Amino acid sequence: MRDIEKTNMAHGASSRRIRRRRRGRPLYAFLVVVLAFAIIITLSMTVFFNVKTIRVTGDAEYSAEEIVQQVGVFEGDNMMRLHLEDLETQAEELLINAETVDIKRQFPSTLVIDVRKAVPAYNVRYDDGTLIVSRENKILKNTMDPDDGLITIIGYQPEETTPGKHLTAAEERHEKIFSAFQELIQNASLAVPIISVNMSDMNDIIVNFDHRIEFDMGNWSELNYKISFAEQVIAGQSGEKEGYLTMIGSNQCAFRNKTDVINAEKAAERRIAALQETEAAASESSDPENGESPALSPEQPAEEFADVPPEMQSLPDTWE
Repeated sequence: MRDIEKTNMAHGASSRRIRRRRRGRPLYAFLVVVLAFAIIITLSMTVFFNVKTIRVTGDAEYSAEEIVQQVGVFEGDNMMRLHLEDLETQAEELLINAETVDIKRQFPSTLVIDVRKAVPAYNVRYDDGTLIVSRENKILKNTMDPDDGLITIIGYQPEETTPGKHLTAAEERHEKIFSAFQELIQNASLAVPIISVNMSDMNDIIVNFDHRIEFDMGNWSELNYKISFAEQVIAGQSGEKEGYLTMIGSNQCAFRNKTDVINAEKAAERRIAALQETEAAASESSDPENGESPALSPEQPAEEFADVPPEMQSLPDTWE
């Protein structure tokens, strides 16, 4: 006789159900976590973390009420719904004399707004007026009256001129030159202060030191070295000397005394005037029949300059 093998069908079915339940537990746990997270998010953006306190800090010249109004946040607003970067950008543009606006959440219900005032640093002269610009390149004012106490930038053509916006140049090289001078002025300890920078000709930049020395530095390559070199040359002159400094090559500067230059220019003007008078007199005395004019005496210019010292007839150069 054959042996008959008996199978417990109930036990087999039960084992399969247990295995299926075990396989479904991770999915069930995941769904529970997702649901709990969704509930927490919903509550945090509706019931929890609403603004109850707004604290204003910093040194800006605005009242707390003005700052809160321009930021556009009020008690009862949900902190999780606030886009802080957008609010900061908006407030910085509206609070023109504020350099930065920094907004932070302090849970569960406090919003801190820190506002720092802008420090005027530059007059940026352009075709239609002057922009008063902060140390961080924020436009504070568009005016026809520059601030005499600020460094003046000439020849920079701004792309943006609206107060509250940040200064940008229409030409990239202007941006680079201005940035290089900013870094130098703000970070270096200059013995002789820079008063103005004229970048109208980017290959022939003129820097005014202390309202008395104009430095023709050429292009802006090796800017730090050229300015440092010019400062050393100026420091070697007397404190009252006025004149013109020119970069020659890579390691020389030529200095011309302002008084000598003015005298030489006046002498040149007198010489031109004398030549014009001689030509006019010769034209009046010319023979109308043959149209010939008498020859000019070669001694006439020399006589005009007889009283001009020889050293004034050319621009003296002192090499440093």
